[in-house]
Amino acid sequence: MQNYIQKFSLDRVLNDELISSLALNRYSKGNIIIQQGEEPEYVFFLVKGKIKTYKTSDEGKRLILSFKEKFDILGDIEFVQQAPYINTVEAMTDVLILTIPVHIAQSVGMNHLPFVQFVLERITEKLYVNSNALAFNLMYPVEVRLCSYLLSVALNDRTVSNKELKDAADLIGTSKRHMNRVLVDLVNENIIERRKDSILIIQHDRLIELAKHNIYEERIR
Repeated sequence: MQNYIQKFSLDRVLNDELISSLALNRYSKGNIIIQQGEEPEYVFFLVKGKIKTYKTSDEGKRLILSFKEKFDILGDIEFVQQAPYINTVEAMTDVLILTIPVHIAQSVGMNHLPFVQFVLERITEKLYVNSNALAFNLMYPVEVRLCSYLLSVALNDRTVSNKELKDAADLIGTSKRHMNRVLVDLVNENIIERRKDSILIIQHDRLIELAKHNIYEERIR
């Protein structure tokens, strides 16, 4: 754990009491890290692995918001607002996360200026980048959304399992019929290859081009 504290300079924003309250948690691929609608119990720091964030409608449909695989704080908006989690966060790979209990973050962290500044800076950046991300992403054609999704879930940039395709249409906001038409077009253009249990990406650079360099990967500065 100390390695991650040093690697991401957390000792600059956390005092000794906050550092002593840190715990290192492991999540396997597919595990839910944050569940939409639940009351916050922890502030999370993503230190290793890849996650996806999505929102679930009242009708039970899920819509992808973003994928992320670099250091970031999670649950910060809900922590500051003292409100239920607004999105669900799921592990895309095996993930390592540092956590601080919310009650300690509130009682100790909110009285420690470097921590407060860090949290507010991250929230400001997220709001700047993602203020209209959901609506903006849905303005892209299905081809762009699907290509971006394939890039984000591909294992080693090459293989997408059929399991990842199961709910892909809902996650990118389209019908299965429309998604399958786009997949057929990608196969006909020799960009991907359909296999029994997976999709193989043949022309990775071309897929990136069609995906507009991936609209789902967060571009936090």
